[in-house]
Order: sequence, then structure tokens, then C-alpha cells
Amino acid sequence: MRDLITELLPDELSRSVAGVSGATTNPSLISQAVMSNAAHYRDFLHTLPTSLPAETRLRLLYDQMIIDSAQPLLPLFKHSKQRYGWLSAQIEGGHWMNQDALVARGLELAALAPNVMIKIPGSAQGYRAIEQLVARGCSINNTFCFTVSQLDACLKAIHAGRQRALANGVNTERARYVVSFMIGRLGAEPEFERQARASRIHLGATDKRWAELAVYQAMQALMRKRETPAQLLLCSIKVDTDARGREHCWHLQRTGADTTLYTLTPQLIEFLVRRQQAGRSIAPATEWVQIPGKVLDRLLAIPYFNQAYFEGGLTPDEYARHPAFLTASNDVRLGVQRLHGFIADTLDAPGFTPRVARHPATLEGRA
Repeated sequence: MRDLITELLPDELSRSVAGVSGATTNPSLISQAVMSNAAHYRDFLHTLPTSLPAETRLRLLYDQMIIDSAQPLLPLFKHSKQRYGWLSAQIEGGHWMNQDALVARGLELAALAPNVMIKIPGSAQGYRAIEQLVARGCSINNTFCFTVSQLDACLKAIHAGRQRALANGVNTERARYVVSFMIGRLGAEPEFERQARASRIHLGATDKRWAELAVYQAMQALMRKRETPAQLLLCSIKVDTDARGREHCWHLQRTGADTTLYTLTPQLIEFLVRRQQAGRSIAPATEWVQIPGKVLDRLLAIPYFNQAYFEGGLTPDEYARHPAFLTASNDVRLGVQRLHGFIADTLDAPGFTPRVARHPATLEGRA
């Protein structure tokens, strides 16, 4: 499968006709990538002075991975005149940081490479930071988004930031904005099923997928109404297997009537290739899928669904307390902990000798 995928991919991303338009990171993915290239990043850590605080050492390692990840996308970024080739770089502590800290860290990440899009969680503080960063001409990826209320807050922040940019003479013409709806995490959250049981509602796997599609459609309807420059990006996409052992993916097959971007993991790419080989290729829907009325009626009896489905279902203070938001935040904490562990193991390794400090290399065209 690896060889087949390699044959399908272009030699240079700038010549890609496969729809590959960018890449994304988060602390969990970065920790995996660091450990998959452990020798290289141990060498990098050896160049840092041992007197550095642990948090500074982690930040420099994180920044180096962002630089290394952004570089392969630069040809596509330049060839497409900055339309494609973006790398979404997630702020590693963003789920708890205040707006000033988010803005400061966002600007640091944006300065690492010209094609960095700042990835900020959908908390009340996050949306205030998004407005400030948009006003400075930055590109934004709003992550940890599970509800129409969060999308509404993001679109308002982008609009307000662009208005401020216009008033201050800041060019936003080539800035890009995406909202990452973590669609598969919405239905997987245990609180959803707990509330259904409390209301004596049987919530099957299919019901959860319908719930996710209903929220997706409500989000797309809001984006059409706002005529926003932002686009919806589906992530946490799941592949399901039915009772007969057949694979399918509602998140890919029942979305797309409105413009939709998709985050594809290696597992999803393998699924698409398998379906292609079997003569049953996957394509996004060309028309909206009707949510069954009886299913929607059951879902509307569950507060968890209502909070996600309706504009105003959550107050800004509740964004960061949403159960799925808390689960995603915990994943970030675990990713950061793994990076700290990698650094500690490197420094404690026998024969470790610190070298002369150097600053991480930056890409040509530093922002």
C-alpha cells in the first residue's frame, strides 16, 4: 500500500493535481513526528545550552518541527501564489492561554515560515485573539470547533479583524481562514450517549453520524448566510465498517455539496486507495443529504446535540467547557507531556555533551 500511494503522489507538491493543498499539525502529531525522527531531533537538542528552562527548550524543539514541516509545502505555496501550501501550526498551550499570550505565541509561529497558518482553539479567549491576529494580516485555522455557536463567534472575529485591518491599511488579500470542525469527535464524546440514556433514548452509531452531519449542514448554512471568506475544514474523519464488513465513510461521502476541505490521515488515504482498487471510489456528495425526520426529532431531545446544532446553543464562557473541547485539550496536554519526556530522556542519556548554541534555521521569506 505504501508503494502504491508513493506512486500516486507527485514528485513536487507544486505540480500536485491530487487535491493536496496543505498540511496540519498539533502537539500530538508533532510528538509522534519527533519520536519518529528521534536521532535528528536529539542532535538538535544537543545544540541548545543546558541552562535553558524546560519550557524554552520545548518551544524551540516545537518551532524547529514547524519549520521542518512547512518547508516541503513552500513550492506549492509559491507556485499557487499563496493560495495553497499552508501549514497549520497549532499553539501548543492554546486551550488555557489568555488572548494576549495567544496573540504573542501566534505571531511567533507565523514568523517561522511564510506559509504558516496559526491554529487557535475555539475558546472565548481564542476568538478575541483571532480578531487581533486577523487584523495583523495573519492566516487562521480555528480548531477545537464542535458547535454552530463557535463557528458564529469565529466568523464574527474574522469579520471584525478584517475591518480593523482595512482601517489600518493592513493587506489581507492573501490571508486564508479555515474553521476545523472536529466532526468525528462530536459524536464520539461519552457525554452525548450519557444524556441520551438519561432521556431514555437509544443512540446508535448511525444516529451519531446523522447528528454530526446535521451540525455540519447547520454550519454550512450559517457560512452561506454570512458570505464569509472562511472555509469549513472537516477533521477527525472516521471510517466505519457495517455488519457485512464493508467500509464506508459518511464524513466524506455525505458532505461536500457546499465547498468543504478535508484533513486526510494516512489511514484515510489507505481507505480511499482500497476503495479505488475495488472499483468503488469515494467522491464527496453533490447534493445535500436529507436528515431523517424521526432521527432529528430524537436528537433534538438531547441537550448535547442542541448545544452543537443551534446558533446560540452555547455562551462564549461555555465554549472551553464543552465535553469534546475538554477531551481535545487533554490530547494536547498528553502531546506536550510526551515532548517533555523526549527532551528529558535526551538530556539524561549517557554520553550527552551540550554543544554551542545556535538558533533554529528559518525558511527563506521569513514573515
